[in-house]
Amino acid sequence: MTLWIVDYVAGARGCPLVLKGQLDRPWVWDQFDPEPPTGEPPSDYVLTTTNRVIDFDYWALNWLASDRFVRICRDFGIGVHPVPVQVVQSGGRPTVKQYSYLRWSEWASVIDLDASECEIDKVYPSGEPAYHKHFRDVPVLSSVDTFVVDEAKVPSASAFLCLDLGYELVCDDAFKRECENADLVGMSYTDITEYTKGGFWD
Repeated sequence: MTLWIVDYVAGARGCPLVLKGQLDRPWVWDQFDPEPPTGEPPSDYVLTTTNRVIDFDYWALNWLASDRFVRICRDFGIGVHPVPVQVVQSGGRPTVKQYSYLRWSEWASVIDLDASECEIDKVYPSGEPAYHKHFRDVPVLSSVDTFVVDEAKVPSASAFLCLDLGYELVCDDAFKRECENADLVGMSYTDITEYTKGGFWD
């Protein structure tokens, strides 16, 4: 089994190095809450950017995604809850693609803590292990030298946010292949076993 870290890649047309913009009002949800949202999703958000062209399909930094990406998630039955946002390019032109912020209910820790070379963060001043706010049995990792996947911990979802990586998106081969076949823009994939994280002072 291969798991892939999904990341954003700048450089292509419509894939800026920095997304410069202003959201018309703050989010009204906790983006790290794994519980599926209830009620109608917020709507009518407007992100006004100074970028000339926006055309990417997945912006990993704040989980902004195109309707094409959302459609693939839906096809795989993944627990993702889009919040529509109109993205306006410089000059007041709306993007061709429709975008949404994503609220996820697919989360998992997949690291084999015994087989991997990693350090667990500590709570100061007690020195007790630090755990994720919404996942009280999953420790926060301060460093990772080698990452070994515990296959028994891999969820059934083809894509999920990985707690071991600081909430980065991870997917399986089938999801990766579907995104590649759909020619989604601005996305790259790295084998999760190549993931490393330096300590605070590194």
